[in-house]
Amino acid sequence: MARFGEYILSERLTFWIWKILGIWATQDESRLYRAFRWIYHFTFTIVYLFCIFISSFFKETMAELWSDVMFILLTELAMFTKTVITVRKFETVYRLHRETISDVFKPKSEWESRVHGAFFSRFSTAMLGYYLCSFLTLWAHLGFLFEYKFPFFSWFFWLPLGRENLTNYYIIFAYQMFGMLGHLSLNVSGDIQHAYLLATAGIQLDFLYERLTKLPIPTLKSSIEKDYYRETLIQHIEHYERIYRFVKEIEDTFSMAIFVQICASGVTVCATILRLSTVNLATDLGTDGAPMVFYLVAMLTQIFLPCYFGNEVTLKSVKLTNALYTADWHRLAGVSDRKEMAALMLRTNKPIALKAGHFFNYNLEAFTSTLNSAYSIYAVVSKKNRELA
Repeated sequence: MARFGEYILSERLTFWIWKILGIWATQDESRLYRAFRWIYHFTFTIVYLFCIFISSFFKETMAELWSDVMFILLTELAMFTKTVITVRKFETVYRLHRETISDVFKPKSEWESRVHGAFFSRFSTAMLGYYLCSFLTLWAHLGFLFEYKFPFFSWFFWLPLGRENLTNYYIIFAYQMFGMLGHLSLNVSGDIQHAYLLATAGIQLDFLYERLTKLPIPTLKSSIEKDYYRETLIQHIEHYERIYRFVKEIEDTFSMAIFVQICASGVTVCATILRLSTVNLATDLGTDGAPMVFYLVAMLTQIFLPCYFGNEVTLKSVKLTNALYTADWHRLAGVSDRKEMAALMLRTNKPIALKAGHFFNYNLEAFTSTLNSAYSIYAVVSKKNRELA
């Protein structure tokens, strides 16, 4: 716990969320905390998800049924997948986070320290803004209290609810709001952690690029310069291999979670836009308009974050070959030195790409493709609804 202070604010927040919501799963956890984890997840994960699943079928029309299935169940599926993966692979996830603040990944110069500090300050602010937006999505649902409605599930183990049973209604409404808070926190914390790891890989590639462009090419006669050059080049090769392994371990750990997230969020974005298109903002702003707008922003962010930072890793890895090529490599006198440089060029010539579920790369192209697909589904469904009307 004391070591949390080494991380940026957004990371410390997510670590505390994991602690409070029973995701922290190190081998040294106490029996009391293990019992708390089981109780919490049974009460606010399993029971909550079960009630949402059952309630989605208590709808008057087929359109409402499919809207709830797309709008609620897919989102909860993405959250559940990320949570299960995080708990099952927590030792790996936490080790990756410890690696981000290890000596290997620490800035090596004053310029790197400034860049590192400025970048992660902006990153932390952006991630806290993302959490705030998700938090506003939750509190926007308080408008349902004025109409004695529930934001999501309206069924809870056959308890009578509504205006005639206000005590039951307020208790279940509070339970639902607390469950929503836990679930959005789990969702957002998972997104922030994954983005932080990729952002760390990206800035390390930036540093490596600068170091390679300033690689000291030895003169023909100086053996001291040749030894220093070889030593420095070996360090850069090892650093690149460390970054590569780091990124691939991120991919292996989160690949399926990102695949489910992108697929689920893409369909949910479509369902949210479809619901917003039927909302009268003048009369339903409190119960449908504002919550849907905040929810749409959160869903778009959930897709954008892995795609953006995955794209950054790929682009920055591509730049390394150019850095090597412009480093006066032609001045190298030794054949072995030139071979090592050529081998590193070939190694960096293949971009570091991350795959979601081993099906497709998650980058900005995947983000735009997801939005295009969501819009296409929306256009087809909207046209069909107009024809039926």
